[in-house]
Amino acid sequence: MQFPVKKLAAWLAASSMLALAACGGSSSNPPDPVTVKVIAMNDFHGNIEVPAANNGGSVVLKDPANAAGTTVRTGGAAYLATLIKQLRASNANTIVVGAGDMVGASPVTSTLTHDEATVDILNKIGLEVTSVGNHEFDHGKGELQRLQNGGCYVGGTVGKDTCINGGVFPGASYKWLSANVVDTASGKTLFPATYVKKFGKASVGFIGLTLKGTPAVVTSTGVAGLNFLDEASTINSYAAQLKKDGVDAVVVLIHQGGQTTASTLNDQSCPNLSGDILPVVDALGKDVDVVVSGHTHQEYVCKRNGKLLTSTGFYGSAVTDINLTIVPGTGVTSVAANTVPVINDLNITAPAGYAILAKDAAIDAAVQSYVSLAATLKNQVVGSITADIKRALLSNTATPTRDETAEGPMGDVMADVYLSGGPQADIAFINPGGVRADLIYKNGGAVTYGDLLTVAPFGNTLATVDLTGAQIVRLLEQQWEAPNCSAKTGANGCGRMLQPSSTFSYTWDASKPAGAAVGSGNRVVAGSLKLNGVAMDMSKTYRVTLNSFMAPGPGDNFSVVTTSGTNITSSGVIDIDAFVGFMKKNLNLAPPAPRVTRLN
Repeated sequence: MQFPVKKLAAWLAASSMLALAACGGSSSNPPDPVTVKVIAMNDFHGNIEVPAANNGGSVVLKDPANAAGTTVRTGGAAYLATLIKQLRASNANTIVVGAGDMVGASPVTSTLTHDEATVDILNKIGLEVTSVGNHEFDHGKGELQRLQNGGCYVGGTVGKDTCINGGVFPGASYKWLSANVVDTASGKTLFPATYVKKFGKASVGFIGLTLKGTPAVVTSTGVAGLNFLDEASTINSYAAQLKKDGVDAVVVLIHQGGQTTASTLNDQSCPNLSGDILPVVDALGKDVDVVVSGHTHQEYVCKRNGKLLTSTGFYGSAVTDINLTIVPGTGVTSVAANTVPVINDLNITAPAGYAILAKDAAIDAAVQSYVSLAATLKNQVVGSITADIKRALLSNTATPTRDETAEGPMGDVMADVYLSGGPQADIAFINPGGVRADLIYKNGGAVTYGDLLTVAPFGNTLATVDLTGAQIVRLLEQQWEAPNCSAKTGANGCGRMLQPSSTFSYTWDASKPAGAAVGSGNRVVAGSLKLNGVAMDMSKTYRVTLNSFMAPGPGDNFSVVTTSGTNITSSGVIDIDAFVGFMKKNLNLAPPAPRVTRLN
């Protein structure tokens, strides 16, 4: 039988296609899926050494042998490096990422090197990309750009506190991202908005940003010349562009967070999930797959609005092990994650299913070199205490952290430091976030310079402002008014409680509603304000000492200082210098009695 030429050609072409399909050579077959591991961390805050057990250096793990869970010691860069190496070994397609505050508010070893020590250690560990956090702006955009790009600290001493290794500081090999931080002079983002990495045929795009409210939680000089944009709309815009450019998965690295009431690590039931991150996540579109968050120093692995939402806690006590299955050209087909604790060898045993980590020798050697460099100043004894002097601490979380809604002895001492060390004033207040650690009784009560710098690592200057008695009442009401009341939760429900000096006392009523609109709160009991035990005159002007975070402010949204205060004056006195002087004058310092009384 003969075929016409055209029919024969068509038959041969069809036969060829069938043959190719039978041999598995069809171009219509989907590509093989690619598994990508994202190792995430947040709020490291320069903790290259093992943090204190009561200050981020422990977590509570589920334990079949203990229904309440078992506490283990965690953290330390040398152990963190070992864990990251172990996780990397299971998948060649791995990237290490951060969600901000990798430096800033750091312990003494990092602070004394202007955080160059931490940048060096994170370079060595293999951090590849991170968002900026609010504390990375503590010393202004110029200093943050120096940490990224390199160069010696202006005013530092080469080889002692800056450019320590060979007289140079190359800067961070990892990249900071700042999608919602715009330099007002140039109109461009301070750092790149996105970062894309290929894993075989799959690509993952990262969007990095910080909380829009950063100007309210950083000194005004730290964010001068910068504009902070809305988080959700910024993310959606960049996510759409990444997908348009062919990216298969989008991971958001955002320095904003939430909290749960979980009592153990990695409780993925996420009990009572709340916080400022939720409206952000709820407003995100379908282009976003994962949100790695931070800022609140809480740990969680949750699902929200069809996306994975994670946070590791703080100070390098854990990482989040995120695993994405990606079909190139199609997108993410599955995502799973677990929080993995950095269990160090200060533990003798660990609960079933967990392993104690050994130090990474190279990282440990690098850390110890910085410890030795800082040792002389760090170990100088500057005072003494008779017992532990602690912050108020949250008691219902898997990791100990400060309770910003309550008064604590350590905060009260810091307020006394401000009053004693600054210009003549009647009252002093410190914001609770400015009190970063406890003073723990050890070595017969000896307190070192390093201990003090761990409590007060910011280098804030002391400032004074004139406020009337009525304006001080307004200042106190702002502790529980929006937005302060929605920002934190603790023993008093919500708010940020100012820590007062010994000269001042007052009473507040917890039965009155919290979270009132700005200017309408009424929790302070009328007539309860006293100065040195004497009722204050609401029309009289008083001199109040604050730090440079609150004055000129408005730190933590205490706007009364700037809207109503007058004669704001910076003393030039650094808080750590005032702290040293106070401790030398007050040997055998005891925890002070409370100054604030709560009703109901």
